[in-house]
Amino acid sequence: LQNEDDSFLWNQRGWAYLALDRGREARDSFAKALERSTTTANQAEANLGLGMTSLRDSRPKTALPPLREALVQGPYLIPQAAYQTGLTALGVGDKQAALAYFRQSVSQDPWQMESLKELGKLYEKIGENRMAWRAFQAALSFDPADSESLASMRKVTKFLTGDPRALEPVRRLSRPLLPASGGGIPPSPSTLTVRVALFTLADATPATALRFYFMANSQFHIATAGQNVKEDVRGLEQWEVQFRPETNIVEVRDTVRNIQFTTKQPFRIIPTSRSGSVLIKSAEFREGFGFDSGDREVRGILEVIPTPYGVRLVNETPLEDYLYGAVAAALPDGAPPQAFQAQAVLSRTRALWMKANAQPNMERSDFCDSKRCQLYVGLNSELRDATRAVAATEGWILKWRGRPARVAQHAHCGGRTDPEPADETGQILVGVPDGPSDIALSASPGALERFVHAYPPAERYCEAGSLSTPSEARWVRVLNAKEIMKRAERTKPIGRLRGLSALRRSPSGRILALEAAGIDDKLAVEGDDAIRDLLSPGSLRSTLFTIQPLFDAGRPGSPSHFVLWGAGTGSGAGMCSAGAVGQASLGRGWRQILTHYFPNLSIDTIVPQPKATEARSPRRSTRPLNPRRRK
Repeated sequence: LQNEDDSFLWNQRGWAYLALDRGREARDSFAKALERSTTTANQAEANLGLGMTSLRDSRPKTALPPLREALVQGPYLIPQAAYQTGLTALGVGDKQAALAYFRQSVSQDPWQMESLKELGKLYEKIGENRMAWRAFQAALSFDPADSESLASMRKVTKFLTGDPRALEPVRRLSRPLLPASGGGIPPSPSTLTVRVALFTLADATPATALRFYFMANSQFHIATAGQNVKEDVRGLEQWEVQFRPETNIVEVRDTVRNIQFTTKQPFRIIPTSRSGSVLIKSAEFREGFGFDSGDREVRGILEVIPTPYGVRLVNETPLEDYLYGAVAAALPDGAPPQAFQAQAVLSRTRALWMKANAQPNMERSDFCDSKRCQLYVGLNSELRDATRAVAATEGWILKWRGRPARVAQHAHCGGRTDPEPADETGQILVGVPDGPSDIALSASPGALERFVHAYPPAERYCEAGSLSTPSEARWVRVLNAKEIMKRAERTKPIGRLRGLSALRRSPSGRILALEAAGIDDKLAVEGDDAIRDLLSPGSLRSTLFTIQPLFDAGRPGSPSHFVLWGAGTGSGAGMCSAGAVGQASLGRGWRQILTHYFPNLSIDTIVPQPKATEARSPRRSTRPLNPRRRK
């Protein structure tokens, strides 16, 4: 500490002492950081450190004042400060206060898995079994393989009456939203169509439905094997599709539950109107977690594909109709029109690239409806500004060597996007600074540490739009070492965890390879998905973070927890959604936005342009101007 006025360094000294379980020195360092702090970020961090130090010293009453100070000193530490305050309230026996703090933590950051689990445990302890079931169900939606949450959920289910799935906070719709006439912008004349697998799981395969209801907004046909089995059925009437596991037969029943036909073959529900849609209602699935099971209305055709275990659903729809929902789901409501137009071009490009590179599958789908491909929940997520943006940019895409380019997108880059290596076509995704100047995050460990501990710089594009949540920009997680060890041992037995270390980082500081070292062996993982699966499946916002172990005096050499200080949300590759909104808010057009994130790609159209007619010189006549005048 050559500069004793640097509160950041005093904070880091405090975390170092806390890591070694030396509480007195940690408290002194955090107190000096608080005295010397000139920024809200360092003040909030110092108070969080003081609270956590007292909590680890089993002094919950002493921990409460600084933690409450951290809760009001800035938005970025609120989820973690609320979680720690909830633990402190439990330590003094105040369960109702603990509930309030855990709920505050989850409301500020729904990805704060530790708060979600504590919330479930506390609800279970006080006998609120329905609320406990919902908390554990939310945790399992992030990590369906979480054995602890699954066991707790099964336990509280025994004390519930009725079907617990009725407790799920899912979307329910009674009637189609789209009128049969369509309304709004006229339908696109384009003949390009896409096939979207619906209700897809984490691996992009569609969930298997056992029963669902449907309602078309106009007259419809039901066709199988290329022939209509039901023609000119009235719209706005609820029909039912049910799978019979004893016979593997699918029954289709009309509005009074009379069986209209049975089949083991795929069939299609086809609205007769160009503006037709099909509402899928109250679907029941074999799978319980990890996907959006809510009602949805889709434009175009709904195809039902029987399997030995149920049915899978695919939406076949015109590309532009699909984009109405996909573009609206990609950006927050209220985003500027130019941001929506940039998103429309990006989403159209991604859809065409995925269609061209789709792997053969039983459903013959081009891509899925989850974030793994592009989030799509149909017509009920559409926004007027997004629909107008799709129409205004119809046909425009990003190209690489004359073909739809491989593009990517993420929610918040944290300050800089990351490059991705070349694919088989030679195309790379370029990493760019998300602002007028670059940030040298990989210059030194100290530079990266300062960056993730500080509030986001104001000159970043991703901070100019003000529509992203604070937890997307900066976040703090405290992970249990035992849980990380359990997840590591799904791959190989490594024994009690001794440490986590970043083996390799990208130019922006994101971890590309991570090692978990145990007392028996080591496990190295590479790539975003593998790192997330090891540390916090489904709920680790990004791989741009630093790692601080916390040791217990009783177990030297074995950390009890790891504190992650992180920035950004998503992979960091391609277009930053928050940055696109920020650039549009600053007056940039959609072409400028896309050129910033994809400087090596061209912007072109797939709509055939009319050929320009060649200008012809007027034909000179050999006749005299006045035929009556002759020599």
